Amino acid sequence: MTPLSRREFLFRAGGGLGGIALAHMLARDGLVASASDALPLGLHHAPKAKRVVQLFMSGAASQCDSFDYKPLLIKKNGEKFDPGGKVELFQSDPGVVMASPWEWRQYGESGKWVSRLLPNMAQ
Repeated sequence: MTPLSRREFLFRAGGGLGGIALAHMLARDGLVASASDALPLGLHHAPKAKRVVQLFMSGAASQCDSFDYKPLLIKKNGEKFDPGGKVELFQSDPGVVMASPWEWRQYGESGKWVSRLLPNMAQ
């Protein structure tokens, strides 16, 4: 296994359990503020966990595809994204506006808009 570059290490350990591990390693190596400057380091009990399973499940339905009806988004579908100010993105251009690919309908006495993804829940 080849060692990680500093950049790759920071990219991988930037958040979640990686951030917790990074904080632990920095504390272990004395690279964080001393205990007198901050909360005392260490646990109030001995750890019991041997492993952690972290699940990252992308792909769930967006609120814009389920319950958050946005008629303006539908109207501007395919147009260049222009929020009226400067958009700063890390890796790409904002591209065009994309409406939900599912149709919307009003349900019940309240007339709540719900996408056709959830017809049983809507009723």
